[in-house]
Amino acid sequence: MKKLRSNKVSAVLTAVSVCSFISAAVMLKPLDSYGVNISNDHLVLQVQDNAEESGYGAYQLFRNTGSSQEAITYAQFFSSFAQISVNGNVCLFSEGETVRELYSTDNSVVTVKNFGGVEITQTLSFAQGNTIKNDMLKIEYSAVNKNEDNAMLTVRAVIDPTIADSESDAIIVGKAEYQEETSFTGDSIPKDWYIHDDKGNISAYGIVSDSGAAPDRFDIADWENLYNSRFSYSPSEMISDNAAAVTWTDRTLTSGETLICSTKYGLYSEDPNEKPAAGNSPKTGDTAGYLFAAAGVVSMTAAVLTRKRRSDENE
Repeated sequence: MKKLRSNKVSAVLTAVSVCSFISAAVMLKPLDSYGVNISNDHLVLQVQDNAEESGYGAYQLFRNTGSSQEAITYAQFFSSFAQISVNGNVCLFSEGETVRELYSTDNSVVTVKNFGGVEITQTLSFAQGNTIKNDMLKIEYSAVNKNEDNAMLTVRAVIDPTIADSESDAIIVGKAEYQEETSFTGDSIPKDWYIHDDKGNISAYGIVSDSGAAPDRFDIADWENLYNSRFSYSPSEMISDNAAAVTWTDRTLTSGETLICSTKYGLYSEDPNEKPAAGNSPKTGDTAGYLFAAAGVVSMTAAVLTRKRRSDENE
């Protein structure tokens, strides 16, 4: 559990302080010194790539200010992750059988795991939110059933937001601030959620559903309850350690069928002059707007028609 781990880290550091200066220097090595890192002008993504440790494929996200990095997820270890259930067998994404070692591109980090014949690819990539800026992280799970029989799949993406080292800021939906665990299902699932900083500005922002299948549930929860209870979790407590979770529940996949689940988390930006072009893929990068402008009216229309996706309704 995160809190227990934090306590253990504190205990270790206390013990080291009575040892030699050299030993202390080694033990105080920053926890973010390992993992796969990619960045752009807005964000820095770090993904746990050590298969010998827990949380393989889990991630941390930072605001890139140029001269420094500001955590927008918990930064002591990799606590934003996914939970998977295949035919009732529940585990963390990191606990699946590795199909391909974690790898990165300029814009994404990809991890492929197998769960009882259901192969799931986690793709973490920089993407557009409300503007042409790639200032959000797209968190996508693409599952394909490679069994001959049907498979029952549940996927939950857990995001562990942190603003200015605080883990207890209220998650806001609409204008309502939630300090108590709350679940949203069906038509009550919101389009987005956010967290204010101490000046009232939106410092962290989530878009519940991106491209792919619509989720069945959105939870504002205590992180430890989500982690410990897995899919038996039900909201019941006040929140001391905030988390947001998006869940796709009990989806039947026939042999060869694919399910795509995705959500977004990152920074909030709103500029009427920087709206994403209709139908623009979130992976096309900051140059997409310039490509549309240069292509002219005819090519713009063709691009919009060929690239149009169901996610337009949620953008």
